[in-house]
Amino acid sequence: MRNLARAACLSFALVAGAVAAQAQLPSLPTPDPPGLQEPSAIRTATVIERRSLPPQLRVQVDSAVAQTSPDDLRQLRQAIDTIPAATKALQARGMNAAAVIAVAVDEDGDLTLIAEESI
Repeated sequence: MRNLARAACLSFALVAGAVAAQAQLPSLPTPDPPGLQEPSAIRTATVIERRSLPPQLRVQVDSAVAQTSPDDLRQLRQAIDTIPAATKALQARGMNAAAVIAVAVDEDGDLTLIAEESI
């Protein structure tokens, strides 16, 4: 779980600016993102496709993803599957947790999922 939190924090730090470009988004989270450990703490979930990110942020996300182990990514996706709001937001886009490459959680319980458009 510690690796999952580290991956989520790393992903968040790199995509916070990208998400802010899409909507009003959270500041840096606490070391253990609350939503990934307590699925009921998630209030809303938003999906942003990687291709819609500005090019410089897309490069940063790609770099973070390249440094994330397959096991950490698998654990992250399993955690996302336990969050009803995330599952619903992904399904609305015709996606599932397998499309998620990064996440961001703010203290208000707003979850942002960065998804790859083609798996």
